[in-house]
Order: sequence, then structure tokens, then C-alpha cells
Amino acid sequence: MKDERSPITFDHFSVFANGEQILEDITISFVKGINVLYGSRGSGKSTLLRAVVKLNDEILEGVTEGGTVYLFGQDVRELDDTYVRKKALYLDTSFIDAMNHYSFEEFLGLSLKKKVDLEKISERLDDLGILRMLTLGRKTPLSVFSPAEKISLLLFILEQKQPEIILMDCLLDHLDDENLERIIGTFFKMKKDRTFIISTRILQRFLYIADLLVMLNDGRINYTGTPRDFVLKM
Repeated sequence: MKDERSPITFDHFSVFANGEQILEDITISFVKGINVLYGSRGSGKSTLLRAVVKLNDEILEGVTEGGTVYLFGQDVRELDDTYVRKKALYLDTSFIDAMNHYSFEEFLGLSLKKKVDLEKISERLDDLGILRMLTLGRKTPLSVFSPAEKISLLLFILEQKQPEIILMDCLLDHLDDENLERIIGTFFKMKKDRTFIISTRILQRFLYIADLLVMLNDGRINYTGTPRDFVLKM
């Protein structure tokens, strides 16, 4: 099932790691806009998202895959890794922890591969609530940032790099309601030209933002559709 219109399509996709099945016969086309992927811990959400950017081989042992993942109609196995990871960016909670090891200047340099004029970006950083945190200017360590402020900085990076697909693996689950609402507001401004897949273990916090809702249980999809249809079936 190769869908040229879909940014990401899984066609009868299965994953085994050390002989244990993690995903079973996944067939789904994600849509442009905001996709919410809901499932409990161990349901296979991370494995599904990492498959888009070919990361499972780097994280899981003894991986074998069946079926196909298409990125804009092309088999990801046939695409160069650099091209794939330019088109699609995967973020999980390990990124938040890793940011503690860098200063603001170092992180921007590593992420954007260029030196950035702080004065030129100060207005946007202020809008995102980042500027006030730079008490030591460029040298400010990111370890003083809260998780919400780190995610705001990641959003700034996304705006600069402009990947077409953004995969957020349970990254937002631990935010309080106020910060979540602010960050979701930024997503709505960005979603016109992008595809978000936001995985979560807390359905009620993300149901209202979904253009497409996908529910995963024990490596199988048990619902695909609109939030409205899901609620009406309850």
C-alpha cells in the first residue's frame, strides 16, 4: 500500500528483536498535520516512530523487519540516512537529559551547524520564553532550563531546520497543563506545512489536537480515525 499523498506510510510492517515480536503487520498512512499515537508503555510506539528514521538497528539488538516504511512514497531502506533525518526529526526524552551537557551556544552550534547572531533571534527567543533564561548570555548552561524551556528551545531549532516531519516520542507527557497548552499553540502555527506524530500514554490531554488518532496495543493497531469518531464509538 504505497500512498504517494501520505508523508509516512507503513505497509504490513512488522518488527522482531531477539526473536520477540514488537510490531505486528502495521498498515497505516499518517496525514499532514497533527497525528496522535496513543498506547501504554511497551505497546510499540517508540519502535514504530524510530522505524521512520531508521534508528531501530542502533537501539535494539537482533532486529529484523518485515514489510515497508514509505517516506513521501519512497522506501526508507533505499534512502540515504542523512536525507531521511533531514526530512524527519525524531525526539524523545533522552534529548531533554542530553541537553544538560551543553551551553546554549554549544547546543545551537551543534543543532544548526552554524553560528547564530543572538541579537537577530532575540525577539523569537523572547516569544518562546527562552531569552529570560539566558542569565549568562550565550554561555548559559542548559542544565538550568526546565523541561518545558528545553522543549521550547527544541521548537526554535525545528523552526530553523524546518524538517517536514516531526516525531515526538512521549516528549510532552510530563509537562504541566499551562506549558503544554503554550507548546501545543506553537504546533498549531507550524502544522500547516509539517507532519507531527506525537506519541503519548495520556490520551485525554492530546485527543482534542489530533487530525488523526492512532491507537496501538501490544504491537497492533486497534483504532485509526478521527477523535470525534472514537468518542462517538465509546
